[in-house]
Amino acid sequence: MTVAAHIIISGPPAAPGVARPELSRLVEAAWSGGAHPILISGLTTGEVAPTLSRATPSAEFAAVAADALGEVAGTTAVITLPLSHAGVDPETITALISGHGRQGEQVLVAARDGESGPIRLTPIENSGATEALLECGDEGAVRSSDGRDALAYEAPPADTNAVDPWERRGAQAEER
Repeated sequence: MTVAAHIIISGPPAAPGVARPELSRLVEAAWSGGAHPILISGLTTGEVAPTLSRATPSAEFAAVAADALGEVAGTTAVITLPLSHAGVDPETITALISGHGRQGEQVLVAARDGESGPIRLTPIENSGATEALLECGDEGAVRSSDGRDALAYEAPPADTNAVDPWERRGAQAEER
């Protein structure tokens, strides 16, 4: 299972010839979250895609999906990331990808406290599927941010009783 990221840019760059820091931040979040390939639509003439990403000519879902499949044959879904939400945490992208592994037929929409945002994972084979909210606890998934603001992120509680089968704890560690 491979999930591509599609970053949608709208509007002109902040200044001609100046790289958009929020675009670089969003590309890094997508990459860190596990998305590959990372495709960007809406770059202006002369604007270059940041490292780890590349431009795609169309913002239409079918064209982006075909482009992603052309780069990675096993791509099963596309996460849509508007540049206006560059403050999204990589953990939210990871949660969407993980959710896709469990609910492969559904469109997953990142949410915080029941409020949905524009970040969504859409399966390529079933793009008309029903939508399901995926609670991520990430304010950046629902609130516009360029990535410089301190946003709230409440990670789900960790399972502290889970033990990696290769890890030894307590008395087990002393048996070596």
